[in-house]
Amino acid sequence: MIRSPLIYIPRPSANAKIRLVCFPYAGGSSAIYTPWIDKLPQEVELALIQLPGRGARFGQQPYQTINTMVEDVVEELGKLPPKDLFFYGHSMGARVAYEVTLMLHREKCPLPIHIVAAGSMAPRVPRKAKNSYNLTDNEFIEHLMELKGTPEEVLTNRDLMELLLPTLRADFKIVETYINNSTVVIPTKLSVFAGKQDLTVELAELEPWFDVFQENDGISWFAGGHFFINENSHDVLTVLSKKVESYLRPGFAF
Repeated sequence: MIRSPLIYIPRPSANAKIRLVCFPYAGGSSAIYTPWIDKLPQEVELALIQLPGRGARFGQQPYQTINTMVEDVVEELGKLPPKDLFFYGHSMGARVAYEVTLMLHREKCPLPIHIVAAGSMAPRVPRKAKNSYNLTDNEFIEHLMELKGTPEEVLTNRDLMELLLPTLRADFKIVETYINNSTVVIPTKLSVFAGKQDLTVELAELEPWFDVFQENDGISWFAGGHFFINENSHDVLTVLSKKVESYLRPGFAF
């Protein structure tokens, strides 16, 4: 086991060829991805981004800006034994994964061989929806219920929500105020994952992702809403595993 304040590798493998780094959505913890540990190809080492304010780092102050978060992730990645990197990020996690890759590119560090941006509009697309991070507590909790990404038993527990709200608000502020108009084309491959019933992201907001990566293999659609990763985890992992397999075994078809 390798654990830093920010990156948790539950099952380190010196023989693994690829390190799959998973970035959580706003308010999410590394627990989103822990069920993947026994379901990925054995040549893949799973690395989970553990942001403060949740999970094992509950009670710690959350990040207030994406820049600080990204700088810390890049620093911690640089401390790990080198392996080919493969990034998966969902919603906020997709933007963080992109920003980490952009910083790695700017600093001439090894880039991930592939990025999956899931459930997220492209970096340069401005949000149309109104901000929610500055709503009253009741309004903000109602918004979270509509998104269906947080268990109802958590949202209705007032004592617990009082502890969680600062982290949730901080994450949502990062998401809702984020935009990056960079025209840098990153020399790596991109996949976009999207939910067929996701009402928060439109096709026209996904397609500009392809403008900032040198190569892409299109959009994979999954049954479910914005949090299709929870609603349809089996299919998400199946498609993701096949993409990883294509690097482990050249010529592997999917």
